[in-house]
Amino acid sequence: MLGKSITVDFEKKCGRIKPLCSVNCGPRSGGAGLSYDFTDEFCRMRVPFVRVGATSGDYGYNQFLNIHSIFPDFSADENLEESYNFLPTDLYLSSVKAVGAEIFYCFGEAAEPYSKKLFVSPTSDKGKWARICEHILMHYNEGWANGFKWNIKYVEIWNSPDTPEGFAGSAEEYFELYRITANHLRERFPKLKIGAYGAGGFYSLNRIDATEEMKSYVPFMQQFLSYINKEETGAPIDFFSWSCMTANPEELAMHAKYARSYLDGAGHKRVKSIISKYNTAPSQIPPCLSQSFPSELAASLILTQKSSVEMMFYSSADASSVENGLFSVEDHTSHRHYSAYNVMCFFAELYRLGTAVETTADYGKELYSLAAKGNDEAAIMLTTRKYSGKTEIVLKGSTYKTCSVTKVQPTSDRGTPNIFKAENVAISGSKIILQTKENEIYLVRLF
Repeated sequence: MLGKSITVDFEKKCGRIKPLCSVNCGPRSGGAGLSYDFTDEFCRMRVPFVRVGATSGDYGYNQFLNIHSIFPDFSADENLEESYNFLPTDLYLSSVKAVGAEIFYCFGEAAEPYSKKLFVSPTSDKGKWARICEHILMHYNEGWANGFKWNIKYVEIWNSPDTPEGFAGSAEEYFELYRITANHLRERFPKLKIGAYGAGGFYSLNRIDATEEMKSYVPFMQQFLSYINKEETGAPIDFFSWSCMTANPEELAMHAKYARSYLDGAGHKRVKSIISKYNTAPSQIPPCLSQSFPSELAASLILTQKSSVEMMFYSSADASSVENGLFSVEDHTSHRHYSAYNVMCFFAELYRLGTAVETTADYGKELYSLAAKGNDEAAIMLTTRKYSGKTEIVLKGSTYKTCSVTKVQPTSDRGTPNIFKAENVAISGSKIILQTKENEIYLVRLF
């Protein structure tokens, strides 16, 4: 079989490496004792942002993060410190700050996938709900109520109100809640980035088997943007967030293109497109069961970096979640890393370097590559999908003399990796030759 060639041109900068190795849920999501402590793993992944919203564990959905958890008695005075129960959420968010990550806060309630809705029903006093959000921000950004000065920059108003589990009211009720809250927070915190709303996704664009619920997501978005565009119901929006759960990285890239195109056409060219939840495997099974999952994740990160998306959050880094394909504590005694964890660490190395450089001759659905450089070093991340054979990396505009090569080869044992490393490899003729096999992931570091 003929080999494939990729050219990395270090003279052509392609902007910054974006914070795509961000995650949903913090390093200690295990419950009352926060028993699942993945602080070291988060530090190695250099997680830039953690999106905090619905989180499982012994705390349940009734003790932290949700509005009703922090403000348990809605009839209480929202201006009084004693009306709030901040401590459980303080503990949770402190574990996020301890790994150096920024907090991306989602105001709202956890999804309720059962017939009786306790907390996702809309409030009749939306102005008070907005003021409660204001005081939560005062606690975490201004030190109010023995709080902190964490400078939280991004807040999302609710999560997935376009799903029956996410919001029990009508679309118009959510639109009104957003309008009132967004306008109130903009006036109170002028520099805050305010956005909506963890949309269900755009699956109906391309999936023949899209459910009726999936088909409703796009009209909901269209109605929402139309509502906040009107003068009489106008509201600020700095970002629009949406979900994509797919084993096809090309589908993720297609949805990213659609989101940008629709926002631009709706008059929101300055509104950032953010992927609030993504995973490259269905949530019904642990994604780490698939041997192809790590290469799907790597391809998704590479394609999204080359898209118009500003930020992306993997779902989920909660060790107890079936959506976590990064690591686990199955035996409750030691941490176990899967190949996808190494993928996130690889991308984090490019994020650390900072500046993306051009890679040419990628082979869609077979071979994906991304490169970045810093002051005196560079790195190339490469993944094979449906390809085995020789891969030649041609370095253009390069002064690098040596490299190290780390290869992750997923195994069938729940996705645990075989890891191979070669250090101090001399670069000859500005070329690096790899003998690649299907579903492998590489990090080539240049010095």
